[in-house]
Amino acid sequence: MKKMRAVIASLLACATIFSFAGCARVKLIDDEDVFFDALDNAVSIDEDETQHMKNTTFNGDKAEYIIVANDGDNTYTYVRFKKADDAMNYFEDAYDSFNDSVKDKDFEGSHSMSISKKSGSITFNGDIEKSSRVGTKYLSKDSEIFGGVYVNQNVYIEVYSIEGSKRDKEKISAFLKELGFPKP
Repeated sequence: MKKMRAVIASLLACATIFSFAGCARVKLIDDEDVFFDALDNAVSIDEDETQHMKNTTFNGDKAEYIIVANDGDNTYTYVRFKKADDAMNYFEDAYDSFNDSVKDKDFEGSHSMSISKKSGSITFNGDIEKSSRVGTKYLSKDSEIFGGVYVNQNVYIEVYSIEGSKRDKEKISAFLKELGFPKP
């Protein structure tokens, strides 16, 4: 009987781990139209209300496409780099910075973090101290943050609200659901 309980407990533990791993998967959004459609469908932001550029640079790295949309306290950023390493470097910097904020107790709230060789996600819902970083944004004051940072292959995405209302957070959640990304 004890062996049976141990086997069942092990199976349940494995199932739990796999369910968490499955939730953290980040789909590859390698077509900018998918991002534009999600903006339109989930938060009613039209393509002409965004800043977007083809074949440019993003902080010195070659990018095939960049989209930035701001809606009050919400920011939606899509960068499709030419090289997957460039996208992963940005994500690893964001991952390390946020992880440091958590370790240093500069962040209070709920969060999840996952990283693999080609993809990763960070989700957050809480308060973070000034001089901390959320994705590529440095905060000049203590702030409430909600959203996530994601990477898959050569695509880097930031979606977050800083000091956003309940409605702002609902928009972020709806947008992430539209993309099929993990939500805070």
